[in-house]
Formats: sequence, C-alpha cells, structure tokens
Amino acid sequence: MDGILTGLNTAQRTAVTSEASVLQVLAPPGSGKTKTLTARVAYFIAHRQLKPWNIIVCTFTVKAAREMQERIRGFVGDEVAKKLKIGTFHGIALRYLRQYGKHVGLGDNFGVADTTDSKDIVKRIIVQTQSELDPAAARNRISAQKSKGVSAEQFASIVSKNVEQRDFSQVFSLYQAQLKACNLLDYDDLLLVCVELLRSHPECVANVEALLVDEFQDTNGVQYELMNLLAQRRNVITIVGDPDQSIYGWRSAEIKNLGRMKEQWSDTLTVNLEENYRSSGAILHAAQKIIEQDESRPPKKLQATHGIGQRPVLRKLPQARHEADWLTSEVKRMRALTGNMLELSDFAVLLRSAALSRPIETSLGAAGMPYRMIGGMKFYDRVEVKMLLDYLRVIDQPSHNEALARVINVPSRKVGDKTVEGLQREASNKGLSLWTLILGFAQGRTKVTTNLNAPAQRGIEQFVNVVLTLQKKLAAEPSGLYELFAQLQKMIGLQDYLKTKYPDDHETRWSNVEELMALAIDAQVQASTELDREQEAHAPAYGEEAVEESALTAFLANAALAASIDEKAVADGEKVHQVTISTIHAAKGLEWPVVFIPACYEGSIPHSRAEDNDEERRLLYVGMTRAQAMLYLSCPGKSTRQEDTTMSSFLEQPGVSSFFEEHGPSISHAEVQSLAVTLRRKCPDVAATATTTAALDLQEDNYWPLTGEMPFTEAPWQEGAHQNPAVPVFGNARSASWANDATHPSEPIASGFGFTSVRDRFQNLMEEQEEKQSLKLDRLASKHQGGQGPKGKKRQIEGQGSIATFFEKKAKTVEDAQPVPESELPVSLPPHARPLRDISNLNPKSMQWNKPPDKPASLLAHKPRTAPLHKRQPTTCEAVSRATHGSESRTSPTAEVSIDRPRAYHTDADLRLAPASTTSAALPPFKPPASLHTTSMQAVAARGPTLGMRRSMQGWSARGGKR
Repeated sequence: MDGILTGLNTAQRTAVTSEASVLQVLAPPGSGKTKTLTARVAYFIAHRQLKPWNIIVCTFTVKAAREMQERIRGFVGDEVAKKLKIGTFHGIALRYLRQYGKHVGLGDNFGVADTTDSKDIVKRIIVQTQSELDPAAARNRISAQKSKGVSAEQFASIVSKNVEQRDFSQVFSLYQAQLKACNLLDYDDLLLVCVELLRSHPECVANVEALLVDEFQDTNGVQYELMNLLAQRRNVITIVGDPDQSIYGWRSAEIKNLGRMKEQWSDTLTVNLEENYRSSGAILHAAQKIIEQDESRPPKKLQATHGIGQRPVLRKLPQARHEADWLTSEVKRMRALTGNMLELSDFAVLLRSAALSRPIETSLGAAGMPYRMIGGMKFYDRVEVKMLLDYLRVIDQPSHNEALARVINVPSRKVGDKTVEGLQREASNKGLSLWTLILGFAQGRTKVTTNLNAPAQRGIEQFVNVVLTLQKKLAAEPSGLYELFAQLQKMIGLQDYLKTKYPDDHETRWSNVEELMALAIDAQVQASTELDREQEAHAPAYGEEAVEESALTAFLANAALAASIDEKAVADGEKVHQVTISTIHAAKGLEWPVVFIPACYEGSIPHSRAEDNDEERRLLYVGMTRAQAMLYLSCPGKSTRQEDTTMSSFLEQPGVSSFFEEHGPSISHAEVQSLAVTLRRKCPDVAATATTTAALDLQEDNYWPLTGEMPFTEAPWQEGAHQNPAVPVFGNARSASWANDATHPSEPIASGFGFTSVRDRFQNLMEEQEEKQSLKLDRLASKHQGGQGPKGKKRQIEGQGSIATFFEKKAKTVEDAQPVPESELPVSLPPHARPLRDISNLNPKSMQWNKPPDKPASLLAHKPRTAPLHKRQPTTCEAVSRATHGSESRTSPTAEVSIDRPRAYHTDADLRLAPASTTSAALPPFKPPASLHTTSMQAVAARGPTLGMRRSMQGWSARGGKR
C-alpha cells in the first residue's frame, strides 16, 4: 500500500483512503485527478480486497480509459488490470446488453448504427414523409431527446398541436421503428436500453462492489441514471470532476448532477484537490479571476506548486492575419530567447472553433513551421478547399493533369471515373496533356477515341467553358483573385453543390470557402504591395525583361507550402516537432508549456450562437489552464471576414487587465533557468542563449502597437518610419518625450528623416513656383533683347514681394539644386525602419535621399507663445480715409509697400517685403496694373448712400430706369 500512496499530497491521500461510500473528489485542472482515481482503484483491490471484475470504472473517452488501465497496471499488475471493467458509459452499457440483452427483447446479434447510418435513415424518412425538417437538425434533436431520457412514445404523448412538432414526432417514431426493423441500436439507445434492463433486472449488477466515474461534470441525465443503477446494490460510488470544466452543455451534459448527487446521498463526502502541478502561479491567478465572474459556482481556490512565473499576455492586433503573424513571430522569439530549449511541439494554439485556423495555418506554413491539427482537419486538407485550389491550378496551369482529373466532374457533369481514365490514357498515348485533348474536342478540332455519351460530351464542353472564361478574366485582371474566386464559385454553383452533397455540415464547409476567399483578398493586397517594392528595389538591368509572377501563381505556391511543410521530414523518418492547433474542447485533459488562445472577441468566445455564457466562460478557463509556463491571449481588431470586433466581455471585466501584460515577455537567463525547473529540463548556458537571441530580427515584442493599430512602419500612407534602435519602444510609441513646462524653453522642432510638414511642403512648392517664374522672366528678357517681345506677359511689379519673401526664406540657387554626393548619404536603415519615400521633391534626377527640410532662418529663434495673440485693432474712420486716399500710391511700381499684420512672429520690420529683383528693370515700360478695388470703388464713392442696395457701375440704368 505504501507504493500506492507514494507521491500523493494530503488531499489526494484523503481521497484515496476515504472509507466513505459516496465520495466526490473536486479536482481543478492540473491537480492530479487521474493519479488520484487510479490510486483509489488500486487501494480498493490491495487494501479492501475487492475483486477487480466487480469494479467498474467509467471514463469520458476511450483514450482516457486506456491511459487509466495503463496506470492501474503499474500498481496491481497486468493480469489483475485486465479483469477490471474500464471503459466509456457506452462501452460499459454495450457489455451488459451483449450479456443480458435478451431480457429486453434484444437478439444476440443486434448491431450498432453509427453516426452515418443514423443520418441516412433520418434523411430517407424525411424524403418519404415529404417533411420540411432539416435532416441534420432532426437527427441532433432526436439525440437530445434521448439524452434526457425521452423516448419516441413519450414525446408523442406530450407533443403540441404545432405542425413542426408533429412532423418531428412522426420522424422520431419512424426512425425508432426503422432501427428496430433492422435490429439496430444507435449510440443513445445503448444507454436507454441498458437503463431499461437494469431497472427491470437489477440482479444483472448484483455483483458490482464499487463504481468510479471520471469527468463527472460532463455526464448527462441518462448517464447519471445509469450510474445509480450500476451501483444500486452497494452504493459505493467515487466520482472525480470539476464544475469549472463543464463545457459540454451542447451534448446535454448537466452540471447540476453534482448537486443531485448530494441530495440523493446526504452522507456524500467532498474532498477538494487544490494544489496545481501544471501551471505557474501567474497563469492560475488569471484563470481564477476569469472563472470567479460566475457567482453561482462554489468557492474554491487553486494553489500553484510552481513559482509565480511570467504573467499571461493579452495582446491587441489590427487584423486576424496580423494576429497570426504575431503569433508565429512569438513562437520564433520564445524559442530563440530560451536557447531552443522550447521545441515547436511545446507550443499549442487553442481555438474556440476550427474555422478560425486558416490564417494561423497560413502564417505557420509561410514561416516553415510544421503543425498538426487536433479536433479538426487541416484547412488545406478540407474537401471544399482542395477542390477550389484544384480549379485554380487548372486555370493557372492547364497542363496540371492531376488537378484537372480531380475537378472535371465536380460538381457532377456526367463525366465518370472510367471516362476520365480513358481520356488520360488517350492523351498520354498521343503525347498531349489532358487539357489539350479536351480543349481540341470541345472546339471541334480534335476527335477522341474514348467512348463519350452525349451527357459526357456536354459536361466536357461546360468544364472547358468555365476554364476559358476564368482564364480570360484572369488575363484582364491579373491581380483580381477575389473576383476570380467569386466568379468561379458562381459558375460551378458551389454553394448549392455543398448543400446537396453535404447537407449536415454545408454551413461549416461554406464558411471554409469564405475563409479561402478572405485569404485571397489578403494575398491580393500583399501581392500588390510587394510588387511595388520589388519594382523599386530590383529594377531590371539594361536589356533584361522584368519577370512578373502572377498573383494567382504566388497564391497557389503559398497554399502548397502551407499544406505540405512537414511532409519531407515525415518521409525522411525524422521526429517532427510540430506546433499543435486544436479546438479547446479537443484539448481538454492535455497540456503544453506555451499556449496561445487567439480570437478572444465577442462572437468567438463567447460564441455568437452559444446559449449559455457561463459555459463559454468555463471554456475559456479550460483553455487557459492548459498552459504550463506561458499563456498568450489575443484579440484582432478585425476578424478573418474583415468585420470589426470587440474584446471578449470576459476580459473586459473590472480588475482583469491587472493580471495580464500588454506585450510578450522579455526573458532573462535567470527566467530561462526558472522555466527549465518548471518543465524539468536542462537549462541552456548563457552562450547558447546569446547565440540564438542574436539571430532575431526583433528581440522584443515591439513591432505591433499596443493599441491594436497598424504599425507606424506599415501605415497605408507610408512604407516606413525611422526608429531609434537604441530606444526600446513598443509598437509606434514615441522615442522622445515632450516636456510641458514653461520654465524650459522649447527648441525649434526639426523633422526627422522621411517626414515633411504641410507648411514646409507649401513653402517648397511656392519656392519652386517662384524659381520657375524667375526663369521664365529671364527667358522673356533675353527674347526682348533679341528683338522678340513678350506677348501678353506682365513682369513682376517692382517692390511687390511673394509668399516666400514673407517668411524671409532664402530663394534657392543653382548651388542648392546640386545633387547630394554619394559619400554624404546616411547609412541604410533596417527594413522595418525605412523612411518615407519623399514626395516633397518630384525631381528624381537631383534627389536621391530625403534629407530634413531647411527651416527659415527667421524661425530658428522663434518660441511658441503661451499667451493669446493681440486682438486686431478696431478700424477707425481716419484709417478708412487714409486707405482710400492712399490707394494710388500703393499701386505705384516704385513705392515701398508694407503690410499691416498681427505681430504673431516678428516685428514690423521683419515683415516688410523685400524689393523686387532688378532683373525686371530690363523689360519694356508697361501700364501699371489696376485692381478692381481702386477703380470701381473710387468711381462710385461720391454717389452717396445706397440704402442697402448693391453698388454697381451701371446702377439703375441697367434696369432700364425702373424703380
């Protein structure tokens, strides 16, 4: 017995050795529940002398049953372990029905209808009865009724007058009749009929001395009843469960069974296992904060046996594809920072639903990281996804015989497999591709020897028409991937095909199609951006032609890479370390050193179709407690369908944010040592860690802004921005601080590389215009000296300045326009810190680098004012009189002009305009220009008041003298 109790803590020992007949062991995640349960079974055999064949152990999965039998074998030996009745509820029920089924009318050779059989029977009945029920929904509804212990006869007796209810009742009754006629039981019937057997013949279980049940929180009503009946002779029951991990309500699991058990057996003893042997303290505290939002749950705590560890991360990203890229970069970063102590198999990505895996699979594939799927098929292995990719391969490369053969009859075009095989042989014998053969046949240029009936001929013509039409569209719009997808699925009637071919899960399959189309949009945008960069960075040499890879070709290549990244390693017989992608449901009972839970937004978790938010919260709790050392949660601003998202309400509750970091952790060598202790691994030395860390592009999680916005270097209006590599900033955080203190004078602000302010840009444009005007006047003057006078051109008025002279900025000279020498160019910046492409100088021949714009000399000493500007002086009659009578002097070309402006920047002397260039003196005399203000206003000024009427040069005469 000492060996059985070795390594158990106090609570575990209490549970194993308890003399209570009815025992509840509440075991939170990582508390050693399986170890406790197997030790109790061994204790029953070794200490209480119970017969192993009189002990029943019910588990939730076949895998759990096998694992438990292995552990018990280590305690009691192989021969004794084999005699135990260990299995799922359905497996235990089947054993009793095989042995005693004749008592309830079952034959010795009854069969079990699997899920496919059940669906086919329901579908056939609905067709026969002309019912409007959905076959999949009807099948699930039948299962739900049986899980509650309701038979077809019982449902028929309580059915209402509702037409839909009566239709379902009829289908339910006919389904049961069909099963009986075929001598079949479905999975739900195994439990129901076994309950019937044990109720009517309790002697069948008279020998049972003890019953143990694992994952009790996931039992439904029928399973609870079966538990009672199996143990009805002695009532020795031990259950292990955790109400916080009840996540199968959609399977009719009832969390209330724990309470029912205490009510039925008042002497029930409850033992709480509180010590957690899996996760770090920080992870447990965060998970506890989430689950405690459910105030109806019984209070219980988790105590970590490991150190506090790294705080979990709650990261915000712009979009789902950026979230996937960030996740991939964190896997790479964490491996490097730990000296590759962490393998790829130490990382898991847990999803609320398998449909969210596409961008993650794509990103991992692009990074060359192999991955495996649990609880779902890889995205690129799904039938509908492979079919669409095959169509695209044929459009892109018609000579792809294998892809063409797979889709020529999908959807059905009456071109059977034998016909396709015959066409393939004929094409091979003639030295042609399959496409060349059927294209020539469809266009009437080629005769085929393969026997084709009329429907097959029409089918081939239809297929050829689809391919040619889409090839033409692709040629017209090489980058229009999304439009190509849209027309393809419309031409082949894909959505209707999925509804007909896969009626039970056509919605899920269509969502996969939408995911693939969303991927096409991402690829389309990325291809466009990369093409621009490639054209700038790699211009073809003289005499060479630029080779442009089509967006479709690149898309298919990336898809193939993502789908087959780990095939070579498997073929070579290597042990492949793979990132695990799983649903949270399928990950229950498993653990990993590092866990990512992406898509933590409303509609994902909690799910939009979930009926019980408490169960969704428990699901998040289960996912979080799969992590041993590091936990990442993330939320994209936009989903894979480009819909705006909102952070999950579970993570927005008061106080939750204090348990999370906003960015990935920085790992010191001391923390690597602590991680090695937690994972019981050898810690790499400092030199190994430094070597792997040095190879990283970014050693911190500081590329994506903490706000969830796009990085400053990837903003849509620029391609890069300068970052100071010496300053550890996160995302687009500013590397400089701004002092808001009046005692510290503000220095003139100089723009960094790649940035031009609106004011500077306006000044540059005005200077360029002024320079062009001066050159034009010089040319006019030269022509005049040569005997050719200007036609209709007026020279600049002497003494009249320009907007550039107002700001006292020196005009550009010929020397200023010389290109910058190569030796003076700044050192190249890394790709993530490239400056903006300069748009302030549109002359590419003379500007190779965008240096900071020069500031006017008069602004260098200027300090921003904290006091308000002076108010404008009120206009007086005297001022108006001066302005009126002095208008003639202001139009004189030789008079010095001063402009009365508010003193916002300089003195009046500084604002005085400089005299005009002497270049204009060589021009011939001309009539001074006159403004409308000086001529018309003077002409009508002496006419007296207007009585509110508008002044006019014609006056009432324009109206013909009418009043």
